[in-house]
This record gives sequence, structure tokens and C-alpha cells, in this order.
Amino acid sequence: MKPGLHPQEDERLRELHRYGILDTDRERDFDELVELASELCGTPVSVVNFIDEGRQWFKAEVGLGVRSTPLDTSMCGHAILQGDFVEIPDTLLDRRMADNPLCNGPDGFRFYAGAVLYGENGLPLGTLCVLDRQPRRLTDSQRNVLRVLSKHVMRELNLRAALEKEQTLRREVDHRVKNSLASIGALLAMRARRADDDAVRMALEDASARIRSLASLHAELHDLAEGEAIDLQALFKRIEGDLHQLLPANVRLDLVVHGDRAASNLANGLLLVVNEFISNSVKHGFRDGSGTITIEITVDDTMWAITCQDDGSGSAEDARRAAAASGFGTRVIQSLASSLDASVNWQSQGGGMMLTVQSGRH
Repeated sequence: MKPGLHPQEDERLRELHRYGILDTDRERDFDELVELASELCGTPVSVVNFIDEGRQWFKAEVGLGVRSTPLDTSMCGHAILQGDFVEIPDTLLDRRMADNPLCNGPDGFRFYAGAVLYGENGLPLGTLCVLDRQPRRLTDSQRNVLRVLSKHVMRELNLRAALEKEQTLRREVDHRVKNSLASIGALLAMRARRADDDAVRMALEDASARIRSLASLHAELHDLAEGEAIDLQALFKRIEGDLHQLLPANVRLDLVVHGDRAASNLANGLLLVVNEFISNSVKHGFRDGSGTITIEITVDDTMWAITCQDDGSGSAEDARRAAAASGFGTRVIQSLASSLDASVNWQSQGGGMMLTVQSGRH
């Protein structure tokens, strides 16, 4: 007998598809459950299956050797309509199974027992079942094993669905934050261009540069898997493009990165050091509005260092004041270095400023 459709078939199928489990590869987490069910129930066949439109699909199986069968011959298609647990001691004596080609013949399945898998909306999705080629009955403890293992299947699927929902929400929040930061940075830059007061213009440009840098860092973090390090080459290439748009026309920036990846806290620290040094150079070092800023970043498994240099008007006295962290930007750099357990060194030969920040591991 062909199994009928569930009274809420459309809603049931939507719930099944929501889990995204159909047509996925075999996984050890599920294979182990069917192996355990088969061993504890003493049956040669056990499967985790889901009843899709027109087919029965197996996420895991032992003793069967196929991943899908037509719904017309599905024993589990009947089971999901009958209640939480279905046991058929002899399929040939059951009107639902007697004419099923999977049950007829010398190698036909004569025994079936399955615990139904329910979605979060309470609708049946499939079963964890065991089959044998001879009539039999399960013990109470074996029935309990199938019920418990079926709950493990759905706990795993519900956990995966919850994680995917959380990640989707995080991606949406990240996307909105990234766009908001970029919009704020662009707005500040536009306001700076319209400002008549030089002090106001420089403050707005400084704030715009910092926010745009933060937006660039956020964009890199947005695409990272959990625990993955930041791609320094990609990050500073993005930053360099942003900074070129903000620097005065006659100020050149040369930025070189040696190294591939860094933890997010180090990448953030390097980014802010670059931002503060460039901001100070533009405001204080280039009185004639022209010059060159050179940044070199080195990161490997044992140490990291950043050297920032300009060819402006910085003097030995300027270097001394910077070392004393007397200005806001230099205080920021000193604070960042302390948080990263790094040393800070300011130097000047009367032809510009040079800042070196490096880790204590070298």
C-alpha cells in the first residue's frame, strides 16, 4: 500500500526543507547513531531517513547501501502518520506492508520499528528505524534506545538550525554596521570639505579617517570564520585606498606589509597606529602641504613591528614631546602599545619623524 500524505503536508515539507539537511553528505555524527541502533537492537539494517516530496532520503544508513528510495515503497511514509513509535513484528501480516516489494521475496524486510523525528513545529519529518529480514519483536529497552537516539538526531539538527539562524542574524547586523560606518565617514569627509574654519576642517577629517579605518577593519572581520586571523595584505590594501582619498594632494603614502595574517586585536592596533601617525604627520609635519609618509609592517610567528616615517619638519624636540605622549594621538599610540605589550620609540634627525612600535618577543 502506498503511504498517504500528511494532513499538513505543505507545512511539513517547509519545515523539513528549513533544516537544509536533504542531499547533504554523509556525516560521522549520524552514521554512529545508526550503527549504535543496529547493534543494540540486533538488526542488520538501520537508517535515519526523511520523507521528502516523492521520495524517502537517507541521511545515514547501515546495511542498506542506497541514499534514496521512491516514496511509493516507503515503510517510514506510513510510520510518520501513525504516532511517535511504530513497530511491525511481521510486515507480511500488516495490510500496509504486505504488497510492498521491499517486503516480499526471500530477502524482503519482515520486521520494522521506527521512532518518528519531529520538527520544532511538531510535524513529523522522518524516522530513525531498524529493519530485519525475519519477523521479531524488540524488547522494551530496545524500543527506548530508538526513542532516545531519535531525540539525539533532532537535537543535532535543531542546534545546527539555531546556529545558522544566529550566523544569518550576525551577518545582517555586521552588514548594517559596516554600511553605517562607511556612511558616517563619508558624511564627515563631506562636512570637512565645506568647513571654513581650518581647525574644524582638520578635526572632521581626522574623525572621518578614523571611522573609515574602523569600517575597513569591520569589513575584513565581517567575512572571517570564528577564530580565523585577519588577512593583513587585504586589510591594509583596503585602508591604503581609503587614506589616499583623504590625504592632501601633494602628500604621498607608501605602505608595505610583510606577513600574511594576524589576530584581530593586533590588526586593530596596527591599523590605529597607522591612522594616528598619518593624522599627526598631515597636521603637524608638512607645513608646506607636501611630503611622503612611509609605513612598513612586519608580522611573523615570533614578532611584529611597525615603522612609520615622514619627511616633514619634525625635530628632536617634537620627538621628545611625542615620546612623552603629550598629545592625544601620541597618547593613543602609547596606550595601544601597552595593551599589546610592545615598545614605542620616537626619533627625529631634523628631517621628519620616525615611529617604531614592536612586540616584546624579538
